Amino acid sequence: MMKKPFKDSKLVLVFNGAQVLIGILRSLNTTAEYSGGNLQSISFACTGLYISTGGYYYRYANENVEVSLEDIGALQLKEFDKLCGETNRSYRSVRDMAHRRKAHHSRNKRRREDED
Repeated sequence: MMKKPFKDSKLVLVFNGAQVLIGILRSLNTTAEYSGGNLQSISFACTGLYISTGGYYYRYANENVEVSLEDIGALQLKEFDKLCGETNRSYRSVRDMAHRRKAHHSRNKRRREDED
């Protein structure tokens, strides 16, 4: 059997600073385009190397936990981590995440203005 040249994409769950699910995206690339964030930073946040990036929390969808569109706006990050068996994840305060998100957006805004 011939080996695929690329890995299959993984669904990425996006949680806001208040730790509520706000999106289910089909791949890391789509997530980076959506958030304007760095692809590697998002990957690190999904795997647990980073707590968050760009003011959002990211997780790969777990095959043992079913997440549907009805969960958007209702599923809590800590609840999802508990369902996945994650016990050693860290979280930031809502206020800290708001500051990080604001700083991330202002950096991106300046970068876009410099490109024009």
